[in-house]
Amino acid sequence: MKFKSFIIPLVFALMPAFLSAQSADSDDAELSALLGGLVQSDSWIIRKDKAEEEFIGNVRYENETYKISADRALSQRKLNAYTISGNVQASRKQDGEEISLTANKVYFNAKKDYGYAQGSKSSQAHASFTSLNNIFNLYADKINFGGKFTVFEAEGDCELNDMNNTLYSGKMAYNTQSGLFTASENRPVLFGYNDDGDYALQGDQITADNKNGIYTASGRVTGWLVPAEDISKYTQGQKDGAQIF
Repeated sequence: MKFKSFIIPLVFALMPAFLSAQSADSDDAELSALLGGLVQSDSWIIRKDKAEEEFIGNVRYENETYKISADRALSQRKLNAYTISGNVQASRKQDGEEISLTANKVYFNAKKDYGYAQGSKSSQAHASFTSLNNIFNLYADKINFGGKFTVFEAEGDCELNDMNNTLYSGKMAYNTQSGLFTASENRPVLFGYNDDGDYALQGDQITADNKNGIYTASGRVTGWLVPAEDISKYTQGQKDGAQIF
């Protein structure tokens, strides 16, 4: 599983569209012009004393690259903060790739260099990346980002998967500058399949050093590897009640 090719684009590539969720008459009109679209909604409230603009009801933004929908969108200029909430759906299609984000709330404070995408009580935040070669999905209660979009952290029953691998963990963190990905809390476990066969790996922490191509599991490590030619036998064994660990 190549963590680097998945986590970086999910929030980072969508933020320019989030930041443009304001009117053409605003100070940030250039952002909307660059993206080639304007926000539509049932109502638009301007609070000059607070330097706020709020779009309420059926909020929509769409151009050739980006598509965003939500129940509400709020721009707070004094705080340099932006919030999109309620059934948030955001996507970007470009060069044969699609990045999408589903959440109950997306918040970004440019002054504090911090933001997050959060799920609801009934549904987790879901980020996906689809290319010609693979499909990646990340599910978490909350996805935090900062460090000028170089630091990401997912928390709360996290699941990260592609076409051949699935990783479960209580917390996942990735630093794009160091190239270090870590899965920790709740005894992270990785299931997958490659040319060598079918496997599972569990430990107190699973780490991927993307820059050096080093993958490490530490702390009460356990798991299995079934060679490709033996997978059919193992699968039958699972049906008969064999245990993974």
